[in-house]
Amino acid sequence: MKRVRMTGKVMRESGGEHWILAVLVAATLVGCSLPVSAASACSMDDLTFMQGDWLYTEGPASGEERWVLTAANTLAGSSWEAKGATLSFVEALSISRQNDRIEMRLRHFDGSLGHAWEEKDSPMVFALAQCDGHSAVFNGTGSRVGEHITYRKTAEGLTFVGDFLHQGKPVHVEVQMRPATR
Repeated sequence: MKRVRMTGKVMRESGGEHWILAVLVAATLVGCSLPVSAASACSMDDLTFMQGDWLYTEGPASGEERWVLTAANTLAGSSWEAKGATLSFVEALSISRQNDRIEMRLRHFDGSLGHAWEEKDSPMVFALAQCDGHSAVFNGTGSRVGEHITYRKTAEGLTFVGDFLHQGKPVHVEVQMRPATR
């Protein structure tokens, strides 16, 4: 695997079309084999481990992610990343119960907030697949099927792991965040 840097986050891009297909098939089978009750047994309370202000630094890039539980029992999040004095991107997130499942919805914008990365009315949507009070796995829906986002509370802070598909190639993002001290 070769390591690729993208917006300061460490990403790995894997080559080989056969390997990509095998990973996608395996991920689909694992996702399908998860018991439905694993996600349905999760509640918003099980996700409160994400609350707080989290910082990271990776070379010249630094960023922050914040999560707060609102009065509407929704987790509202925001994130940004800068390279030196330049703001690279801003992200808005929410986690809430939508009908019969808990969903994470997110949108990205460039640093000036002048351009959305996603379509105007189409946030990225990830459905909660499993949780245990200190970690949560969200699976992509719609055009994001096969992608996964994981948050895990550690002794050091909060870990974000994203497994995405960019132009048909798997990309792995891992960010170790520490609590912000203000």
